[in-house]
Amino acid sequence: MSVVIALAIATAVAFAQVPTSQRVVLVIDENSSFSDVLANMPWLVAQGKANGYATNYESDNGGSLLDYLWLASGSCESSVNCSLPPGTHDFNCNGSNCFYPGTSKSDPITDDNIFRELNNAGISWKVYAQSYAKAGGSVTTPDNNNGTSYYRRHNGATWYSDILSNVQGSAGKIVDLSQLSTDLENGSLPRFMIIVPDGNHDAHDCPVGMSSCSEAQKLAAADSFMSGTLDPILSTSDFQPGGDGLLLVTFDECGGGTNSGCGAAVYTALIGPQVTPHTISAIPYKHENSLRTILDSLGIKKYPGASSTASNMSDFFTTKNGKPEVIVSSPAGGATLSSPVNIQASAFPSAGHAITGWWVYVDGIGAYSAGAENAIDARVDINAGKHTLLVRAWDNSGNYGDQSVTVTAKDLKPTVAISTPTNHANVGTPVNIRASSSPTAGQSITGWKIYVDGATAYSAGSLTSIDANVTMHIGIHSVVIRAWDTSGDYGDQTLSLTVSSKPAVAVSTPAPGVNVISPTKVQASATASRGHWITGWAIYLDSIPVYKAGGSASINTNVSASTGTHTLLIRAWDSSGAFGDQTFSVDVQKVAVDISTPAGGASVTSPVNIEAEASCANAITGWQIYVDGDSWFGQNDGNTVNANLGMTPGTHTVLVRAWDSTGSYGDQTLKVTVP
Repeated sequence: MSVVIALAIATAVAFAQVPTSQRVVLVIDENSSFSDVLANMPWLVAQGKANGYATNYESDNGGSLLDYLWLASGSCESSVNCSLPPGTHDFNCNGSNCFYPGTSKSDPITDDNIFRELNNAGISWKVYAQSYAKAGGSVTTPDNNNGTSYYRRHNGATWYSDILSNVQGSAGKIVDLSQLSTDLENGSLPRFMIIVPDGNHDAHDCPVGMSSCSEAQKLAAADSFMSGTLDPILSTSDFQPGGDGLLLVTFDECGGGTNSGCGAAVYTALIGPQVTPHTISAIPYKHENSLRTILDSLGIKKYPGASSTASNMSDFFTTKNGKPEVIVSSPAGGATLSSPVNIQASAFPSAGHAITGWWVYVDGIGAYSAGAENAIDARVDINAGKHTLLVRAWDNSGNYGDQSVTVTAKDLKPTVAISTPTNHANVGTPVNIRASSSPTAGQSITGWKIYVDGATAYSAGSLTSIDANVTMHIGIHSVVIRAWDTSGDYGDQTLSLTVSSKPAVAVSTPAPGVNVISPTKVQASATASRGHWITGWAIYLDSIPVYKAGGSASINTNVSASTGTHTLLIRAWDSSGAFGDQTFSVDVQKVAVDISTPAGGASVTSPVNIEAEASCANAITGWQIYVDGDSWFGQNDGNTVNANLGMTPGTHTVLVRAWDSTGSYGDQTLKVTVP
């Protein structure tokens, strides 16, 4: 056996010693040396002594933001400040920002990162940031905004394109710290969470109400914050005996923000029921080791930046010599998915042994087997409903290890998405109904029907979307929107609508939820209630009136808006004095990208056809399509892109991005499943 192979096997065994956790928490404090923490943070030090702490853990850089980036993407993302690890790039970052060269415009980081991998794996996550709402509550809220001690540079997630572009709702996963107590009470904590204290509570600034203070006072306030915030989490079942929770507390750097005079050593503690009690580790570690440890504990096996070659902190956990360890990376526990289910898992044998075989059991019945492989990528048919999947691997010691997940299989049928109206809406008649449908993989849509109180009110043929005006009498109605595909199966959505004696407004442009540029074209028509006529119009942008018109049956105008997400309300009055309206959100971008095919969440065969259009005041100069974070397709110029990409079976994240002649870009992201 070669030295390289032997080393790889030894490394894999070492990595396997970080056990899987269903709840992982990361807390990062500021600018404090190892010795100062020992002297002034009794709660944290007591937790470290009872569980485990590192004595030879060094930060990677001087300058806050750089260390937060190491903990998220395994790089400082700056060629000036570090040697860029393989797979990472220069985004001109420093200790407080990332700027396009020669400008004051922030440079979004598009490298792989933990938040992207969490989204790709379907693992829930949140960042709970103190003073976030008061500071402004957006991912681009700057340091100390609105007189707060919130620091964006201490909130590493907000520098990545995944969050800035709101991929899979990522921007909404950055929340105010006040949400933590609500999630605790509701039992809805995510699997991974980062807790971000503000400057008054992370040892960066003086405690609240003090204009000057000592290092001891800063650390005392930070320790008090930790005990008050983390004790309720440590009281949950995840962190009690028999649980598998993991809390990792570290500091960005030491020496007042420069790493000088303290050897760069920072206090780092690992806390949880799977940590070997009273562990004191002298192994040299850095932030990329923490990132690797967190990813391994969550069962994620794609490692950004330097975490791909860093060891995990396995010495904090008791080695499971008696049996193999199995890690299921897909599907995520609690997932709802289509059959056949893609099961991806890896196994690490006990010391000195090798994996000899696998079985996958569905509700206790064997459904798949494999031989002497270190990993499996299996497809297993399961019936609709909730099931327990148990994945088991043996090694040549004769022992086995396993991991089980509970999933729900959905029926294989088309999916229907309704863009307007919303459920329980109060509408005029005729009711404007817009919907789209995605067929099951390998099929196509063959027909549509709309049923009102069980009776057919509308029919259409092989269209991927419909825009129908359906007449209904005054009162409450049950409306079913149904689409069939060539398999003969159908999918549907049901609405409860209240029809009142008021105008019915139909908006043809823009479509709900689309990306648009400013000014945005708005086209709408209105039908007056019986015996009346339209007398006036108004358009409200974020509740502020921006347009008025008189007694016309339709309007065609342009509305200017700043970049960002806005709510548009289009309202028409008739001669009865009543009004009807339509409300929806639009995302205003400098470059507006809209994917026309496939639909988000669709099940599609490979190669996957991707079609998109870009709108912009300037010329479009380039396109890029990313699949699971990697660039798969590029095109120069043109307002549209049409690509066919071969994808392996499984669920994939597709990001389509377009640039204009000024260097600005916009994008849209969706998930597709290849059976």
